[in-house]
Amino acid sequence: MLMNEDRAALKKKKAENYAQIREKVSASGATIIPRTQAQNRKRPESTLEEEQVRRANVVAEQIKVWRSLLPCVLKDFSKINDPRREKSIEHKLTTLMIFGLFAFVFQLQSRREMNRELTGPVIFSHLKTLFPDLETIPHADTLARLLEKIHPREIEQVHLNLIHDLIKKKKFKKLLINQRVPISIDGTQKLFRDGLLQDARWCERKVSKDDKQQYVYVIEATITLRIGLSIPLMSEYLYQSNHQLENSTVKQDNELTAFERLAAKLKRHFPRLKIVLLMDSMYATQNVMTICNQNNWDFMITLPREKMTTLAAILKQEEEHRQCIPGQAYYRERKQEFYWKNHVIYGDNFNLPIHLVGCRESYDGVNSDTGEIEKHYSSHAWISSMIFSEKNVHELCNLGARKKELIEDCINTEKNRGYHYKHVFSYDWNAMQGFHYLMRLGHAINALSEFSKKLKQFIKNEGCSAILKLIKETLFSPWLSMDWYEEQLLEVPQLRLYSG
Repeated sequence: MLMNEDRAALKKKKAENYAQIREKVSASGATIIPRTQAQNRKRPESTLEEEQVRRANVVAEQIKVWRSLLPCVLKDFSKINDPRREKSIEHKLTTLMIFGLFAFVFQLQSRREMNRELTGPVIFSHLKTLFPDLETIPHADTLARLLEKIHPREIEQVHLNLIHDLIKKKKFKKLLINQRVPISIDGTQKLFRDGLLQDARWCERKVSKDDKQQYVYVIEATITLRIGLSIPLMSEYLYQSNHQLENSTVKQDNELTAFERLAAKLKRHFPRLKIVLLMDSMYATQNVMTICNQNNWDFMITLPREKMTTLAAILKQEEEHRQCIPGQAYYRERKQEFYWKNHVIYGDNFNLPIHLVGCRESYDGVNSDTGEIEKHYSSHAWISSMIFSEKNVHELCNLGARKKELIEDCINTEKNRGYHYKHVFSYDWNAMQGFHYLMRLGHAINALSEFSKKLKQFIKNEGCSAILKLIKETLFSPWLSMDWYEEQLLEVPQLRLYSG
């Protein structure tokens, strides 16, 4: 074990070498991206009045975003067919949908917490002032029973209409990749339960000789823009269509089959939208690339070198010609050298034109044990439908294909940062999906709020979770007067996205 003096010397050495690396990177012209700009310091407000002003400024910007996004959402909610008996209806369908949506906007973790938090007189009066359609306070179990009868696709349609409206208004115009909307696709397990007690549509697997599990797996499609904004878009559930696979140890439905359904749905809802799909190596198949070509979509797919050895060998031949981007040798602290091979013919009938690109990166790091500076290397490779050149390789690879990682962060946010992705909310198959789509819609609204121009400035200074917590605390408590909330209705709402 190191003595105190040795630990102090190692810590000093590491700090000096980190400073040396940062100085070298800054001199190269590369951009150093901090993990957060939130500072560890005391709050500047010293009086109640100053605190009220701070909260009013933040909440006012949040209300503007809500008033810009939610009117069309509420209008579409009202169009959902209500399956309940008219004489037994106590709460309007729109009221129940708003109740469920705000449960996820405020990141409530269960139906019990929905009942406890959203039924308070303070939050109800504030939301009713902002959204007069919210006439009564329902019970979360009432929402669950409604979702059992509503087809979940109707809720997803509301979400898609919101995205379609934003695209139509050109809100993403400055954030596209090669003039196309970048959509990342990835799959994840939602939850599992031991035994075979759930709906027959849950997938099954054997975990031992005598034990089985049922699980829910979902393919997610998320818009991943170049500034880091991830907007949930679509979900496609895997399901067991053949319930007789007693000895199966693999998924009865799989990601590639679900991708075909997702692609058909994406084309149906956005038939003329220019799209570039960003996918990992699992989707590097001839069928996936053919579907993209048939739908006039571009794609960037991670090249699986061990699986597609022929394509890997073709790209390897170009590695000796790797080059830096003129005037931009570094990207985010890493020196990059690109190499590519255009016009490669692929497919069983040699009718699938593709293009290959690779990137070799080098960067300095500090050894945690010795404190010495070490050189590190990494490499990346992709298959694409787009021709590469010096002019577009940075945009397609760094701002496009590399941003596919945002969907993994998006899913991690939904699982571990407040959206309770892994919580079932209801074991009924329809209701489970209904809650899922409400959660994804709530996350989309929060993501757009986070990247609105003025809220982004508050988040840069204090952090996303801190600002969301402040908004929730303010709305759930009588910090601001009802007159103040009514004054916000006089403001003209407009969503302006941060563009970097």
